[in-house]
Amino acid sequence: MIPWLLLWIITVVLANHNDASQQSPIHTSAFTPIHLANLRLRSENLFRHGWRSYMDYGFPADEVRPLTCEPYDPDYTDPNNLRNDAMGNVSLTLIDNLDTLIVMRQWLLLEDALTYLKQNKDSLFVKDTVVQVFEASIRWLGGLLLTHLALTDVDWTLDSEAQRIVDLYDGFLLVMAYDLGIRLIPAYKTATQLPFPRINLKYGLDAVPDNLNVETCTSGATTPLVEFSLLLRLTGDPQFESYTSQTFWKLWMSRLQLGFMPMSIDPVKNKWLDEITGIGALVDSFYEYALKGAIIFNDNRLWDVFVRSYQSLLSHLAQGYGIDGYTYFANVNIVSGAVASTWIDLLGAFWAGVQVLAGRLSDAVSSHLVYLKIWDHYDSIPERWVTKSMVQTFASHQEKLDNSVSLEWYPLRPEFIESTYYLYRATRDPMYLQIGVRILHLFETRYKAPCGFAGVQDIRTGKRQNRMETFVLGELIKYLYLLFDEANESFVHSTQMRAKNWVFSTEAHPLWYSSKLGKRSAADFEQHLLDLSHQEPVFQGPRLFDSLWHKLRRSQKAMNDTFQQPKEPFPPNLPYGPDLVPTHIELDKCEVSPRQFPLSKPKFLSSGYLHWNKVFLPEAMFSSTLVRPQHLNKYDLQSPESYIEISESFISTYGLAAKNFKCPRRPTTFEQEYIFGKLSRPEEIEMFRVERRSDSLPFSRHDLVMPQLEGRVRLETLKPGTIDSNNLKISRDYIRRKYPEKYISPSAEVLRLNKVNGIQIGKNRTVWTDRGFLEQNPDTFLVSSNNQVYLQGVFVENLRAYTFPTDTI
Repeated sequence: MIPWLLLWIITVVLANHNDASQQSPIHTSAFTPIHLANLRLRSENLFRHGWRSYMDYGFPADEVRPLTCEPYDPDYTDPNNLRNDAMGNVSLTLIDNLDTLIVMRQWLLLEDALTYLKQNKDSLFVKDTVVQVFEASIRWLGGLLLTHLALTDVDWTLDSEAQRIVDLYDGFLLVMAYDLGIRLIPAYKTATQLPFPRINLKYGLDAVPDNLNVETCTSGATTPLVEFSLLLRLTGDPQFESYTSQTFWKLWMSRLQLGFMPMSIDPVKNKWLDEITGIGALVDSFYEYALKGAIIFNDNRLWDVFVRSYQSLLSHLAQGYGIDGYTYFANVNIVSGAVASTWIDLLGAFWAGVQVLAGRLSDAVSSHLVYLKIWDHYDSIPERWVTKSMVQTFASHQEKLDNSVSLEWYPLRPEFIESTYYLYRATRDPMYLQIGVRILHLFETRYKAPCGFAGVQDIRTGKRQNRMETFVLGELIKYLYLLFDEANESFVHSTQMRAKNWVFSTEAHPLWYSSKLGKRSAADFEQHLLDLSHQEPVFQGPRLFDSLWHKLRRSQKAMNDTFQQPKEPFPPNLPYGPDLVPTHIELDKCEVSPRQFPLSKPKFLSSGYLHWNKVFLPEAMFSSTLVRPQHLNKYDLQSPESYIEISESFISTYGLAAKNFKCPRRPTTFEQEYIFGKLSRPEEIEMFRVERRSDSLPFSRHDLVMPQLEGRVRLETLKPGTIDSNNLKISRDYIRRKYPEKYISPSAEVLRLNKVNGIQIGKNRTVWTDRGFLEQNPDTFLVSSNNQVYLQGVFVENLRAYTFPTDTI
């Protein structure tokens, strides 16, 4: 048996090694070291193609147009063109990819890039262009800061080429970062403590047309806190953090009654603007940077922001079956929390990666699954995809396709591969490598263009975009390369980085900080600050016009602050002793493996996905909107592995150990949401998890205890003949076993609590609430003598009442 197995492995390895040049997704093998090295090399070759295209046909402009091989810069004829938000005629692709060159050890290319920047360090940002502060912070400032960190705070002594660059580096990138920060920070110097979204790099706020500064997205207002706080610590200039921190904490203290953040604000009228919110565009990186800022700066306050936000998002936005299937985060009304749209956006694909960082692996696997299904069907992810179609089942294929896509373009955004990278590093499950292989193949064949990589303008027809944004090289291909870096050859995976609290920024720049680093850097920068104090102001020349914003900034102090700053709620009391733990404390514990996958050590050549019987549940639930465009049919004949989970190569290698690889039945039970009491932030509701069993209390370990049943509750109605959310067919015998009475009618039904304020109840877990509270609401609840609970006359199988003995309180 053993010789046969070794022979088989050798055969597969050689097949992959010999056929890799064909760049076929079929030969995915067992991801041996040789194969992974080849995949990493292919990813590096993709980057080289994109970088060479930019340098040959785009540089020194911001971008290169991949189809026509032309340079691409800001649109000076139309100031309202949103492409100007990221572009400033500053060689953006070069700045945003300095760290990609380091990650891939492209030292000669890095040396050329640094030479160019040093030659132009005094003039690069002195441009008469209007840019978005948010984009300039995450792309430009982040790129400069990371490269400075990598050249001053990483040990490169074992790499002679890198060490030579380090020896010649004099810190000029930090000087450039400081100059950029000085040009951006005036946007935050407002009487309302809310920033204007855009600024003119050369002339300041007064050179920005009025209509470009009427609305600031929540991400744009809060995200620069991390890059600017790092800039403060490296330079010693406190203004960078003081202004951005004021904005961050003001908005946090002004969050809504349900605990989440609206998408945008009016910085002049000093108020929220939107009626809906989500986790995607306009608000995504607020939550991302609350967590990442907590990691970089070891800041418990930011961690508390993330934990409280996470509770609210799970309670009010999370849809689906949780770890029992899939989850997606809907856009909801900011007052009621009711679902307000049928679409989710591509940017929301980042959320699974954030969940991995937060230690919520089971949640991450569940969140990632929906985006995997979208990719299966479109070979991309549309900017907005519809979760529920309005067309009839007998509609034509084209009608279904048109109604499944709300915004039809795919500009090669990196969020899906980013989360895939995080999940692989956390689980080492080969399914995530298989996803990477599929994406790699598409970039080698379909997205590759004469001068870079072109996205899709309309995924329904296959029409291409003539643009390659900087995140294609700086994020997507970088994450793809790192996904296959099992040998840890990149510096971010190296031993010298393990002691650093580094984390990828929202633009995939690895950032870190330590007090020792900060003190040393600020001391070195002190003389530069002294020299700058004797120079002229950074903005040049007269104002272009006496703008509305100039007048408002002069009179803004007279305005009333319409934001109310609520008092922070006290932490929940613990009247019942150490046996009950507040549910939010669970977020302080990191999961070491997803609950969907086997708990034992993974078997040889196995994947957790092939043991998870809910992998194909989204196909049943989204059959009307998971629609493969017909123009992709021609590719299916050449590459029949578009469906990643069941590709022939993966199943033939990893399916041998599969036990539960099957399609679940679509639930036919009825699930409904109830709201008990007044909706509020989950942090204000007393919810406890039973830490350990006590003889004096009726609870079992892991049960949920709520003195008052309140908030958002999801109940499932179980009737004989239906299929429940656990893929179980409900029989009359099941109802009889659960029902307290001896006799039940053929139409009898039982209710099951599935979620309470975002907490998934799960199997064999009971929710307990105070009997006295239930008896105060006799129109809603009925409690039997043995503490079983009926909701409006219907028995709830996993809800029980309790009465505490007086000596336990």
